[in-house]
Amino acid sequence: MKKDKWLMLAASTILSLSLAACKFSGDKTSIVIPEGQDKVTLRFISSWGGVDSKAETLQEMLARFTGSNPDIEIINESLFGEDFLPKIKTDFASGNNPDVFGIWPGSDIRALIQAGKVADLTGLMEENSEWKSSFKSSMFKYTTYDGRLYGLPFEIIFEVMFINRDLFEKYDVPVPSTYEELKDAVKIFNENGIVPIAYNSLAEGTYLYQNMIALLAGKEIAENPLHPEFGTYYKKALEYMRELYLIGAFPEDAFTMTNHERNTMFLEKKAAMIVQGSWFIGNIPVTDDTVDIIYFPTLSDGKAPPNTMIHGLGNGCFHISSESYNDDVKREASIRLLRFLTSKETAAEFARQTGMLSCVDIREYQVDYNRLTRKGQLLINNSRQFIGPPDSFIDRTVWEEVIVAGMPYVLEGELEIDELYDRAVREGLLSR
Repeated sequence: MKKDKWLMLAASTILSLSLAACKFSGDKTSIVIPEGQDKVTLRFISSWGGVDSKAETLQEMLARFTGSNPDIEIINESLFGEDFLPKIKTDFASGNNPDVFGIWPGSDIRALIQAGKVADLTGLMEENSEWKSSFKSSMFKYTTYDGRLYGLPFEIIFEVMFINRDLFEKYDVPVPSTYEELKDAVKIFNENGIVPIAYNSLAEGTYLYQNMIALLAGKEIAENPLHPEFGTYYKKALEYMRELYLIGAFPEDAFTMTNHERNTMFLEKKAAMIVQGSWFIGNIPVTDDTVDIIYFPTLSDGKAPPNTMIHGLGNGCFHISSESYNDDVKREASIRLLRFLTSKETAAEFARQTGMLSCVDIREYQVDYNRLTRKGQLLINNSRQFIGPPDSFIDRTVWEEVIVAGMPYVLEGELEIDELYDRAVREGLLSR
């Protein structure tokens, strides 16, 4: 009798584990590993690693996926900040291709597509109309090349100026809506020993410069590198950057600071302002009501109207490598992971935990967004013009290795603005 009871208990336990493994995981299906079959290992990489505001949520979601899909193992190689792009480019160049990956629109993904490294998902999405209809259709334009769909848009981003409103109130500084008012604010904060703008001379620090380009050039020119006036506004924005540097707008160690150090300077109230993306909202404690976001101050000689925003897709734009898509074993597993990553359930979780705005329709989840995300939605609704991130319309490698790397020399007056821009063009800045 005891033996029978033990057998019944064992059978019940096995059944429970099997049912648990088959729970809904965002892709509608989960698989229990047949006896003797090895797991499928998938490598995933994005910029949501390290101290990124989405890193913890991503890891939680991947753990949830593997818990529901025990036949799949995920190696998450995501990296934060400046480390990400060199890593993914080196991996593809060396044949160590990731299976599923996130990367923003721009020259890098275009180069990978042209090299045949990225799977064409057009047929997959045509066969899965319900999945495709869950996305905002207008965002597919950012992941479509030559009429074919190569990526799924997941994360909507925007860039704004973050301000420590408590510092503005403490030193009686008007919140700037124009560039002249911004210079006035710089002067007052300097007089009170507060760094006006948390800026550093790495690619992420140049969001300040990108916003100047966007406001000066306007949408038509900023998004068209072949426009005859394109370079004019890149150079004019450098003149504005140099003026801010000369009046003491930036930290003394701006040329040596890491991205994390720059962000921390603002978060610890050592700087009054920082130009950042919407993903930065995830770094602000929900209990902190002293941080606010505003439109970038208007430039009087700019073509863009007031309340213009940089707006588009972020690194949460997911792809499958063609190598994995053509692999009989990895294809199905990669599609399952892609479906989970872009599911409504996953999008809602990122929205709840990080304040992310998603291309996936999650209205049914009635997410209670945090205060700054709601403010961001208000700014979006009231914006008069959206412009895509300027660095997505030119060669990003040249942007980083020439423009970004040369900016400290321009700010110090050791390199002429025309010389830097002309060097960037010779290196292929305008190649797309």
